[in-house]
Amino acid sequence: MTVILNLIAAFIMVLGFGIIFQAPKRSLYLLGVTGSISWGGFLIGQNLIDNTVTSVFIASLIIGVCSELFARWIKLPATVFIISGILPLVPGIPAYNTMFFILRGDYLEGLEAGIDTLLIAGAISFAIAITGTAARYYKKKK
Repeated sequence: MTVILNLIAAFIMVLGFGIIFQAPKRSLYLLGVTGSISWGGFLIGQNLIDNTVTSVFIASLIIGVCSELFARWIKLPATVFIISGILPLVPGIPAYNTMFFILRGDYLEGLEAGIDTLLIAGAISFAIAITGTAARYYKKKK
């Protein structure tokens, strides 16, 4: 039951960001679906692997593939779906903890949280770059 609530919450959150950032109206439903799929991929990765960075990487790969497919289907740039899809995965809490620990004087804990933040952000970037490059390569070959 909590997984379903998590997916619904991700859908509503991404839909809200899409409305706030004035995404095209015809893409709003798919933006929410992208957010739910990304969070679902993260939860599956957490249950199977139990490593946050790897789970975020898998979820980001899923976001990239969904974004490319939805972009071709609705004829919008994939960036619209990518930006909304990564919102549930953005490492906000580790970034906050990094600053909190550093300001409190716990430099080693701050360094550890900072490295986690950078690894998560790097996993997101790398996965999106892989799927974007693969999509361009596939389009060029076709």
